[in-house]
Amino acid sequence: MSAPVVTPPRTQQSPIKLHTLKSYYAPELKPIDFQYTKVSGVLEGEEFVLERVGPGCRVVFDGMECPLRKLHYHAPGEHRIDGMTADLELHLVHEIPAYPDEYPSAYLVVAVMLTPAVTKAAPQQALGPWLRGHFDARAGGARQTYEVDPSIYLPTERAYFRYEGSLTTGDADEVVSWVVLRSPQTIEGPGPLKLDPESARIVQPLMRRYVLRSFALIA
Repeated sequence: MSAPVVTPPRTQQSPIKLHTLKSYYAPELKPIDFQYTKVSGVLEGEEFVLERVGPGCRVVFDGMECPLRKLHYHAPGEHRIDGMTADLELHLVHEIPAYPDEYPSAYLVVAVMLTPAVTKAAPQQALGPWLRGHFDARAGGARQTYEVDPSIYLPTERAYFRYEGSLTTGDADEVVSWVVLRSPQTIEGPGPLKLDPESARIVQPLMRRYVLRSFALIA
């Protein structure tokens, strides 16, 4: 008789609650170097997948060049920062090329809390149509393609929280290094955004993890 397969317990799930006073200031955390340019891709529901991935759209993280692979959205947001949940949370998903030989995480995901600024007189829209109205459409082949400059989502102040976690979709594999920007960014939209709680995963227990932050508290 073969031995039963034992599934290891999951201890690094995402999203989580982020508390400034319960996180640890780590002055060695360097600013994330965002090197973004306008990119084209296909919008599939709430996910924008880049058509071509190259060195032109990337971040430098822990000394590594990590190319941007996709943009994924949740309305409402998933992470809670000091008890607050954003109307819209963007996940900028980057590949970590050094995985698994030199780095334990396969992805660097940068989370940005977004505040939609819209004309309230416009009809309320679900996330998918709202995004299609926000992006620049262009002529393509069989599928409609869009263009977007990811840098428009980045706030001027880029202090962040840092922790190890998981994907929040699919099998929620624990292969993600998370960078969650503290400050939100306001973006224009085609109309009020309809929130769908089922599009956001519930917060997960922190377990034995530590949350670091790149910013010091002001006395």
